[in-house]
Amino acid sequence: MKKHFVYSRREKISTGRFDPFNHRLSRDIRNSLAEAFVDALQAADKSCYQKTADQWLARNLADAYAGYIQDRLKRYDDVLEQIKVNSINDAKRQVLVSWNRGLFFEVHEQLERIWFKTSGDEYQAIKGLIQAAGVYIHLEFDRRPAAEKLAAKSSDRIQKYADCLTFIADLNMLLEKLKNLDSAPPQLKPMDYKIH
Repeated sequence: MKKHFVYSRREKISTGRFDPFNHRLSRDIRNSLAEAFVDALQAADKSCYQKTADQWLARNLADAYAGYIQDRLKRYDDVLEQIKVNSINDAKRQVLVSWNRGLFFEVHEQLERIWFKTSGDEYQAIKGLIQAAGVYIHLEFDRRPAAEKLAAKSSDRIQKYADCLTFIADLNMLLEKLKNLDSAPPQLKPMDYKIH
């Protein structure tokens, strides 16, 4: 069941920066859009996230919020188009398309749905990728100390369980970026897959 959010006039007209770590409205927008995006991937139907975005935009939000939503809509459309054009049906490979569009919170949500269905080493490997996405979420919002801690955990886990992440061709590049806490995330290529 979808949540309906109610905010005070003050929250709606806030002109601050979009910050899901410190502002509930930002967090609720991010979370509901990401959930709708993952639903859209599973249904191959953009109306899932478009409806959620339209509901938020109808609230006459401040520019910071509306801008975030518009940016997400464009990236979501790009991801769905690439998945369609390249016939990417595998959920893990779809994650890489989202990653390469800088949709790290959405990657986190996508991976969680995969993660809950795994066990053992694969469970640990997917957890490492979820943590890697978290690193770039923290970096996006200038939370470097949190990113540093998460990068160490993520890189250790990814390195230990790399055999379960063979769908990623350039895993070493990700490990190097995490080790150096490079704020520019790597583009992740799927193993044995050509993108048009």
